[in-house]
Amino acid sequence: MSPSEYANHPLSGLLERLAELVKSAEFTDPDLLTTETNASALEVTFAIVSTVRSMLQKTPALLVSGYGLSQLQNAFQSIFNELTSYQSNRNPGHIQNARAQVEQAVMPQLWAFGPTSQAGDSTQLADAVNQAAQAARDSIQQLATQRDALMVRQTALTQQVQESQARLENLTESVAKQKAEAASVVAVVQQLYAEKEAERASAFSTMLQELKADFAKLQAESEKTQSDRLESLKTSQEQAAQIVQVVGNTGITGNYQKIANAEGEQANTWRWITIAFFGSGIALAGATFWKFWHEPFSPENAWSVLIRLMYAVAITSPAWYTAKESARHRSNADRARQTELELASLGPFIELMPDEKKHQIREELTKRYFGNQTPEHTAEPPISIQKLSDVAVELMKAAKK
Repeated sequence: MSPSEYANHPLSGLLERLAELVKSAEFTDPDLLTTETNASALEVTFAIVSTVRSMLQKTPALLVSGYGLSQLQNAFQSIFNELTSYQSNRNPGHIQNARAQVEQAVMPQLWAFGPTSQAGDSTQLADAVNQAAQAARDSIQQLATQRDALMVRQTALTQQVQESQARLENLTESVAKQKAEAASVVAVVQQLYAEKEAERASAFSTMLQELKADFAKLQAESEKTQSDRLESLKTSQEQAAQIVQVVGNTGITGNYQKIANAEGEQANTWRWITIAFFGSGIALAGATFWKFWHEPFSPENAWSVLIRLMYAVAITSPAWYTAKESARHRSNADRARQTELELASLGPFIELMPDEKKHQIREELTKRYFGNQTPEHTAEPPISIQKLSDVAVELMKAAKK
């Protein structure tokens, strides 16, 4: 057989499809593999598929028979048809038919790959394959046992779910019944509430009308009482205004009286201080003249007289300041007494006049009392400095002669 025909032979593609078929879930079902006959049939079928694929890959084209490959293709096509039929209807007979095709049609045609050489004893390989197959069967058996246990557990859980569902249905019926009863009770309560609410609304309306009537009566009485009290307050206000005016005049005049008395006392104090200074200066000057009165006037005693007179002037100089302060306090006292007299007589003087005339007089007096300056009282010294200096010059001239 030529290499190109061998490489493109349809048997290779068919074997690939069978190798993919092995991976299908239908051929790994534990229900199928727990049966030794079915498991053995599948193992033989897929083992021969793997073997032929290996032989196709390893056998040279010159040693392969084209007729034999055609017979193998027909046989594997039948196997493929049986396996696909099992996928459709899950009939284990198709698996047995596939094994029969392997034994009857495939194995007799393996001569198509020519003579094969035995590399060694195949006993170990067969033992390994048998052990792997037995281990696979044991695993499948354990899986089946676990599946059965799970199925039992599933059955128990299903029964529990059914019982719970039944209880849930009973509870649903009970809740529906209680809900209907509650709805009936709520309807009765709502009816009673509507009746009581109507009664309360009627009673509240009646009470509201009574309260409105009482409020109107109380309001009228309150307005009358307030009017009477307002009249009384107006009368009291007028009387209070008169009292406040009298008290204000008395307070103001009393304050001015205190100021006048205090200023008078200060003026008297400063007056006595002035008298004391002037008395001391006059006494010193008199003593000087008395001492030198019987002595002849000469240059020697002229300086003594002049110095003693200067002492007298120095002593009397503070008297000028104290006299000025006494005059200032006396002026403040006189002004306070004048203001006291005018304010004390202002109320009785304008009491019988109209209000406009009273306001006019008060405005004029306000301008008179506020913003004016009091004239200053000055104290002139009894002997001026100029006159004293003239006397001293004449004494100096006389002393030189």
